[in-house]
Amino acid sequence: MMLRNTKGMTLVEVLVATLVFTMALGALLSSILTILYFIDISKAQTIAITDLRNVMERIRATPFANTVSSFPDNIADGPLGNPYQTIVGGYTLNNEHIRATYANTHSDPLEIKVTLTWQDKRGRPYNTAISTFKTR
Repeated sequence: MMLRNTKGMTLVEVLVATLVFTMALGALLSSILTILYFIDISKAQTIAITDLRNVMERIRATPFANTVSSFPDNIADGPLGNPYQTIVGGYTLNNEHIRATYANTHSDPLEIKVTLTWQDKRGRPYNTAISTFKTR
C-alpha cells in the first residue's frame, strides 16, 4: 500500500474556491452599485422637495389677488416676469420643471398644487408635488 502526500490543494479545489469568491465579489459590487443609485435618487428627491418648498413659500407670500397672475395655472417654469428658476436659485436637477396648478382659479380658498418633474442620469422620469390652500 502506497501512502499519498495530502498536503496542499488540487487544481479543482482552487478553481471552485475562485469561482465562489468571484460570485461573492460580483454580488457585493452589484449591491454597492444599487446603493449608490438609491443615494443619487434620495439626493435628487431632497433637492426637489427643497425647490418645491421655496416656490410654495413664495406663493404664500404673494397677495391673494396676485397669486394666479404671478403663478399662472399649469405653465411650466413660470411666466417670463416671475420664472421659478430664479425663486429656487437655479435648477440643479436634470430636465427639471416646476408647475403650479389650481383646482379652480376663482374659488376661495384657492387650492394650489405645485409639481416638480425631473429625470435621473438614466433618463427615468420622476415627479413630486405638494399642495396647500390659500384664502383672502
